[in-house]
Amino acid sequence: MDDSRIILVPLDLSPLGEVKLPVAEEEARAHGWELLLLHVLPTRAMDPTGAVTSPEARARTYLDGVTSRLRADGVRARGVIRTGPVAATIVAEAHEIGAAMIVLGTTMRSGLPRALLGSVADEVIRDATCPILLVRPDSAAPELKPVRSFDADAARVGPLSQRSLGLRGVDISRIIGSVGRAQSLGADFRPIVRTRSDDSRYEKIRDRMENGEPMPPVVLYKLGFGFYVLDGNHRVAAARALGQTEIDAEVTEFIVLGDAEAEQAFNERRAFEHATGITRVEAALPETYRRLIQLIDEYGGVTDLESRFEAARVWYSQVFRPMARRIRLHGLAERFPGERSADILVRIAELRRQAASETGGDIAWPDAVDMLAASVDSPRTARARLPE
Repeated sequence: MDDSRIILVPLDLSPLGEVKLPVAEEEARAHGWELLLLHVLPTRAMDPTGAVTSPEARARTYLDGVTSRLRADGVRARGVIRTGPVAATIVAEAHEIGAAMIVLGTTMRSGLPRALLGSVADEVIRDATCPILLVRPDSAAPELKPVRSFDADAARVGPLSQRSLGLRGVDISRIIGSVGRAQSLGADFRPIVRTRSDDSRYEKIRDRMENGEPMPPVVLYKLGFGFYVLDGNHRVAAARALGQTEIDAEVTEFIVLGDAEAEQAFNERRAFEHATGITRVEAALPETYRRLIQLIDEYGGVTDLESRFEAARVWYSQVFRPMARRIRLHGLAERFPGERSADILVRIAELRRQAASETGGDIAWPDAVDMLAASVDSPRTARARLPE
């Protein structure tokens, strides 16, 4: 694919920012080009240890939904998250991918002198070297809510199919929304307008959780990267307040109908979970899961672990989790737009295999991660497919 045939579409996660999407989609269809959806986070929104933060989870969930809907409609699309100053980051991304066009929204109003605008659009127009298409919304910007609405996000992406995932642990940081109560909840998942009974119930739940008493699992919907609370807002709020990193949940996942890639990835992930017992690994590319099973089997053979489940458990704690953290610390996901740590781990495994065949020696996983990071100069050089 020619890198110049990419339309860059910066998105701020707001309904107002979405007005540019139909225009960008029309351009992509007309030229047969790909859409790269970009969201820019401030550097402070990222965890320096490599853990997923709530702002990142919200952004990934949003981009997953939009790209899935576009793919279902026959448009090639990927999402990417960057950090830094918004305008400068947009310009840098456009330069690195050789964008054919940037589609921007603008709050420009007739009669306002340009010197008074001071918008991101003005900075991008000044510094970008590719054509820019400006799309002006017809309405004022609605207020962004701290808790995303499942109903609104589901309506945005179109018809969905649902699959039960059963009981599993879920990262608290990836719980970004609510089913039916988003408008009434604050960022802490407690009611914005509180009653005495709400406070009393919350305090009782928090005390029980703090004392280690067993609690029923919360009930969550999953859409893309993020989770939405159907039942258990008080438990989620208490877990966040107590600094817990995960919570037990009964999960139902929703998949965009018509997105064959998402459907295949779901099926491969479920096969991986049944084969390994691991429910905390997610990949964007369906072929990644079968390669991960091979890696687990190879690991089990080396360490003489008797069963695949046992090998998988140790592999997850000793290899996957520390390497996923290292991958994130290197920012490698930014070099492979649309991929996740599991996909990149497979790339690193292939790098280890090739290096071992050339040198006759084994390369440690951390060293291989560092090697891949050093070898990747830009998103353009990183866009090759996973090795067969």
